[in-house]
Amino acid sequence: MKVTQIADGLWCWSIGDRSSAYMEHGDQMILVDPVLPPAGDDLDRFTRAIERDLVRLGGSVHVLLTRHGHPRDSDAIEQMTGAVRWHPGMGEAPAGMYSLPVAEGAVALWSPVHRALVVPDPHMAPGGMGMRPDAVIVTGAGAPRDDAPPRELA
Repeated sequence: MKVTQIADGLWCWSIGDRSSAYMEHGDQMILVDPVLPPAGDDLDRFTRAIERDLVRLGGSVHVLLTRHGHPRDSDAIEQMTGAVRWHPGMGEAPAGMYSLPVAEGAVALWSPVHRALVVPDPHMAPGGMGMRPDAVIVTGAGAPRDDAPPRELA
């Protein structure tokens, strides 16, 4: 598992070609397209970090999905944190996030707090959306491999 801090309160982690995002919006914790590491040291560290942040933030937890019907490890995260799940088709995104339709059943998620765009596919970022994000996080197939160099923004 590769974990990268992008900014204060904004992290991404990847396992193979699947990536996920962690964001803090005030006292709210947001996990986008969460995938858990296999049982072992990485999962133990991940669990401790989430539990620590739950206590520190003290607010609600949201699991947001960029694709309807692709829950990844949402069930396990919900059991661990009591999170509320959201996916495309459920109306407005919660927690101060904005959803932008990018394909049938798929959305990009915009965080105005972090000026970050989370996209389900690298071909959907960020051209033509009229945004100049400080960070782009790709969570779907084609996300940077663990050994790939970080992507620079134009």
